[in-house]
Amino acid sequence: MKVIKYVFFIILFSYSYGYSQTNKITIQVNNAIKNISPLMTGACIEDVNHEIYGGIYSQMIFGESFQEIPMHIDAAVNPEFAGLSGWLSCKAPRDQHKDESEIRSWQPVKTGTATGSFSIDSIQPYIGKQSQNIRFIGGAGTIGIENRGLNRQGLSLSGKQPYEGTICAKTNNPVQVYISLQSEDGSVTYAETAVIITDAAWAKYNFTLTPTRSAVHARLAITLHQKGKVSLSYVFMQPGSWERFKDLPVRKDVVDGLLKENITVLRYGGSMTLANNYRWKNMIGAREKRPPYKGIWYPFSSNGWGIIDFLDLCDATGITGIPDFSTGETPQDMANFVDYVNGNNNTHWGRKRITDGHKQPYHLKYIELGNEQFNNQKLTDKFKLLADAIWSRDPSIQIIFCFSDNTREDVSGDLAYIKQTIDHCQKTGHQAWFDVHIFNDTEKQPDLKDFEFAETQLKSVAPDSSFRLCVFEENAANARMKRALAHANAINRLQRIKYDVPIVCAANGMQVDHQNDNDWDQGLLFFNPKYVWGQPSYYVSKMIAENYLPQVVESDFASKSDTLDITSCRSADGKTVTIQVVNSKSTAINTDVQLNYYDGTATKVTVTELKANSLEDWNTVDEPNKIVPVKSEISNSNNGCNYTFAPYSFTILRFEQ
Repeated sequence: MKVIKYVFFIILFSYSYGYSQTNKITIQVNNAIKNISPLMTGACIEDVNHEIYGGIYSQMIFGESFQEIPMHIDAAVNPEFAGLSGWLSCKAPRDQHKDESEIRSWQPVKTGTATGSFSIDSIQPYIGKQSQNIRFIGGAGTIGIENRGLNRQGLSLSGKQPYEGTICAKTNNPVQVYISLQSEDGSVTYAETAVIITDAAWAKYNFTLTPTRSAVHARLAITLHQKGKVSLSYVFMQPGSWERFKDLPVRKDVVDGLLKENITVLRYGGSMTLANNYRWKNMIGAREKRPPYKGIWYPFSSNGWGIIDFLDLCDATGITGIPDFSTGETPQDMANFVDYVNGNNNTHWGRKRITDGHKQPYHLKYIELGNEQFNNQKLTDKFKLLADAIWSRDPSIQIIFCFSDNTREDVSGDLAYIKQTIDHCQKTGHQAWFDVHIFNDTEKQPDLKDFEFAETQLKSVAPDSSFRLCVFEENAANARMKRALAHANAINRLQRIKYDVPIVCAANGMQVDHQNDNDWDQGLLFFNPKYVWGQPSYYVSKMIAENYLPQVVESDFASKSDTLDITSCRSADGKTVTIQVVNSKSTAINTDVQLNYYDGTATKVTVTELKANSLEDWNTVDEPNKIVPVKSEISNSNNGCNYTFAPYSFTILRFEQ
């Protein structure tokens, strides 16, 4: 029996050893195929699924300017509102997920026997189309309104830390308004202050609240405690500088998450730029005076955080920023914008930037125009006018024009107009760059037909012209492991294809947990009012960015049955080599790795591996570290090693001297 077992073991060992030889990665380190851009691990952010308003923007109040649809206060429906009547701005229907309840902001609040009424003022609002009136009629107790943040998920408070805020209000007779931080049911008050409203015209009043203890699901209440009436137009509250990144109006924990991801470029914009009133001049100046607008993703959008705030964030973090603009901007406004961001004190708008607190120019390098619009003659002519206005103020700015969906799939009647754009750029001494969007939802290799089709078609009509293609939206409908593998596949393929891709951004860079309003449930960095955590795709970007090397080298994968997606890179001197490997199969793949013409002296190989048990796995607030990269080391013998690539994994092997 022992002899039989021994023979069986030899056969099994031989089979296993033979199997390992059927899979082999061979890297020709001396054969550099192309240089690759460091800006291929970027992200697109826009106010979709509340990335901004309710997300990274430090404003904790949702429904800040009372523009939402008024709700009739009916004690028959809500007995807790007995003694209250009228209308309160508070609800917004969902455009996409209509089967879910509408988004809510403000709700009435009362204590004791107090009675009161609420009404909407659409005659003399401070900003937007309406403001909110609150009236204490009689009885004993309090009446007012309370806010729990986006979708009433609750305000997260840190005890003994200051929160600063502003209300814009008016009254015909002086009235004392109480502003407080309370528990979700109002039974506990963590902090309270009183503001005396005296002016019959709209005025701004500042307040500070320091809660006595921490809370996860708190609310902000604005109440009257005696007879009187107050009109409110704007409410703002944010953490003090202790919880904001470099004192900017952004959440420090979210920005820290972006920095840990090693994001190299951020594009701000997308479909949100198609809103009629999305204009950069509405995004500057005092936040309480910035007009709200009907957004593409949220009908009651805020300009409290806009393009200039985005550039401030990029400036403070060192991330390359690319703002996307509406093609509804005028040429003059775009010329003014360039003066504002890149001009000196010799220009009116350069001086305005200095007055606004940013002494040095932003040195902006990139501007995008439009988003997925059909390139007809009208739009093409507008592109030319806007581009000329931008270049008249700073000819060094690279402009990127966004392809329409039609161009990616069918260029009938579209391509000739794009050629006009290419020709115009060439005549003015510039290179035309275009933004192509791809869909990348499953673990399979991404479908780059749109990208490749656009490149082929442009070359057919402009064979003698120089143009570049970028990807500013690598889209998906999920944030699970299957998307992470597709994301790794996309970067792998875009790095090694012959065409030189200067910029790649995954969409969307961020997402508020449980805030999928429109099916783009694809955020890389998730967060709620208290916690921030990365999804598997987040770690793919982080791994590739941390291991960036400037040149792609020839890779060969020999296998009889298994498939891996492989891209190999090297340092300029050839002494550091990385191998980026995607295994989208449900089985492990044992592989020999060999580096030919490698001049380094690495004795160990650093392995960074991201893997999951299922393609549907992802990171939740309860298990934020379920899928994270794990580092290890293996031996390098004669410029080679053997490694088993786990099922559903993305792995980077790094040979380094």
